Amino acid sequence: MKKQFSIFLLIFFVSANINAEISGVNIGDLTQLYKEQITKILVGNKLFGHYDDGVYQGPVEEIHYQNGDYEIIADGTTYRGKWKTINNQICYKQRDWIQFECVLVYVGFNDGMKLYFVEKVEKYGVVYVAGIIYEEMYKSIKL
Repeated sequence: MKKQFSIFLLIFFVSANINAEISGVNIGDLTQLYKEQITKILVGNKLFGHYDDGVYQGPVEEIHYQNGDYEIIADGTTYRGKWKTINNQICYKQRDWIQFECVLVYVGFNDGMKLYFVEKVEKYGVVYVAGIIYEEMYKSIKL
């Protein structure tokens, strides 16, 4: 199962044709976070939310450590790897991945503060920021 989740995450990050999206959220109503903001919000907190990429749909928990390690719990399995911010994106690399895969982080304040992880869409070498919202984090507990 761990290998399958790693494979689907990798496929998800490089695919521009996935149609899943957190429903009811308009990216135009959100504000993009930048390097220092991403780090400040993520490090030292356990985040709880909902994940939907068209393959796995359900609850997710995340912890981002100051030393660059992370843990994601989804579908009853814990996934570990490294994280860092590059060009105002959060980037992840699991142990069996060749390179870091990056996504944008947005914040919204409708019905309380929520974080959204957004896949960038790239076609013909052009990156479109209005990508697919695949993860919504709605609760945070200080570690």
